[in-house]
Amino acid sequence: MGRFADSHKQAPQQKTINKGARRRKRIYLTMMALFLVWAGSTLFSLNDRIYNQNEKLAERQKEYTAVNQSLAELQHEVERLEDPEYIGQIARRKFGLYLPNETPIIQPQDSVKEP
Repeated sequence: MGRFADSHKQAPQQKTINKGARRRKRIYLTMMALFLVWAGSTLFSLNDRIYNQNEKLAERQKEYTAVNQSLAELQHEVERLEDPEYIGQIARRKFGLYLPNETPIIQPQDSVKEP
């Protein structure tokens, strides 16, 4: 009898063990698949948000450089307005104001320009 005598009794137990092990493996693989799907969708969503934020950042940086350039121009204009000679030039050009001893030279404005 020996080794082979008890094999008929053990065979049904191995099938039940294999069924349980298979079921656990399926559950484990299903859970892992669900986790990977969730992680992938989260990664894709975050990647999309990062791309949108980078676009907004680039747009804001362009606005920032434009505002800084405008600010620099305005500061330069303020510095020029502190110069009395520049104020005199503006008064002469825009308002026709001249110093008492100054003789203005006015050029006639032609309606037709020659080429």
